[in-house]
Amino acid sequence: MLRKIEHNRRSFLAGLGGLAVATQMPGPIRLARAADGDRAYCPPPSAWTDLAKAMQGPVLRPEDPNFADVCRPNNLRYNIPPQGIARCEKAEDVLTCIQWVKKHNKPFAVRSGGHNYAGFSSTPGLLIDMSLMKGVEPVGKDGLVRVEGGISNALVYKSLERMGRTITHGRCDAVGAAGFLLGGGIGFNMRLLGIGSDLLTATDLVTAEGELHSANDTHDRDLFWACRGGAGGNFGINTAFTLQTYPVSTVSVFKLTWEGGNLTEVLTDLLEQLNSAPKEFGSKISVTMPSLAERCAGKGISLSVLGQLHKCDKTLETIFGKCWETATKKVVKPDIAYWEGQDFLSESPYPYYYQEKSSYMMANRLTKAAVGEMMELAHKLPGTAMPVAFKFFQLGGTINQMKPTETAYVHRGFDWLFTVEMNWWQPTDPPAQVEANLIWQQNFYNLANQQTGAVGAYQNFSDPTLGDWPIAYYGENYPRLQKVKKQVDPKSLFTFAQAIQPA
Repeated sequence: MLRKIEHNRRSFLAGLGGLAVATQMPGPIRLARAADGDRAYCPPPSAWTDLAKAMQGPVLRPEDPNFADVCRPNNLRYNIPPQGIARCEKAEDVLTCIQWVKKHNKPFAVRSGGHNYAGFSSTPGLLIDMSLMKGVEPVGKDGLVRVEGGISNALVYKSLERMGRTITHGRCDAVGAAGFLLGGGIGFNMRLLGIGSDLLTATDLVTAEGELHSANDTHDRDLFWACRGGAGGNFGINTAFTLQTYPVSTVSVFKLTWEGGNLTEVLTDLLEQLNSAPKEFGSKISVTMPSLAERCAGKGISLSVLGQLHKCDKTLETIFGKCWETATKKVVKPDIAYWEGQDFLSESPYPYYYQEKSSYMMANRLTKAAVGEMMELAHKLPGTAMPVAFKFFQLGGTINQMKPTETAYVHRGFDWLFTVEMNWWQPTDPPAQVEANLIWQQNFYNLANQQTGAVGAYQNFSDPTLGDWPIAYYGENYPRLQKVKKQVDPKSLFTFAQAIQPA
């Protein structure tokens, strides 16, 4: 590890206490060229020493013992070793990194949790690692909380639990809160409180020009609008978020499972029945197809619903209707402390290989015929060493009270967010087997969209195979996002395969 001998402070950043978030490039990597051509890609060793001296946090190189652990992403498809890792501790470090990559024309990526589905937080250049920036502090007495950009969901949970507060948050405790918030942010509270970015009241970020912007509803309003759903890595490196939080009390959590029988009928009934649930109810329906080994052991397709219910005038039995009695297994924890309930709902997935595809659906198009077509194709999955699933995340409620153009998150007015995943393991699954399953995934996605009239795609489930991604992710908001991009990053310093392009 390169030891820092000194560090630079910028007076306008002093006392920021910030957070840095966002993402940047992998995929087809675009490298800015210097006058002397490709040599800009390989700066002299002294450049790395200079970076280490200017940083408050450490700079890791490939020879450092924990280098591989720090740079490993959650999606192992994009385990691209960088030339160096800058572990930012303060917002000053973020500015130092931006100045350094501009000086040396280095490709770079910014990472908090490393869960970018399409590898946009991986790079062969400089990895700007935000995971050491993980502070949380209350702001005033109105339930506002300021979080730093490298914080993970797990640390947000612990801090909010001590405060007796909550936000809309995800289930995976290793996901970085920054990427989660910038792309929207879905979770079981979203029907009650709105998506994560709806709770954002301010954000600080360092732009391509090395300037600190504090964006909110009254200052840098267009930039603030863009940060509420415009996805990480597009407009700068966000160094702080201020969020509106809400008090917690008790919640009922559950997981209901159906195995065997007519799962087409069960899934059709669930999609119809749960659509009329109150906004205090949040759920995710999963149809899980077994791995090849599980299939050989006699395991079949299963269906489950995971979720929670805040206190209201409805019971779980009433919300599920006749589906409640047909479940083959029920795990229910009624009226327990809120954060105890989140422990039941949370997950900690290990790094593996995957691809996810998503779209938005209306309940009235999820007919028995459409569901039947999906279930029929599910039985034709070639299979890998890992289970895979297609899922329905329940939308509606408070999410749909905002207009599509009110924030950059355009996906309002829908009932369900649909996803179909593909998971595999190397070298257990040979390339030809993986390819066959990815073809199945694309066919399944096409079928589901055609049968249900689904549209769009969730920008936080970035899909490297998506064709018209600007419209799928951002819809009618894309032209305005392009104008904001032109204002703050006209030369596209922040770029990746699906980056917003300046107008």
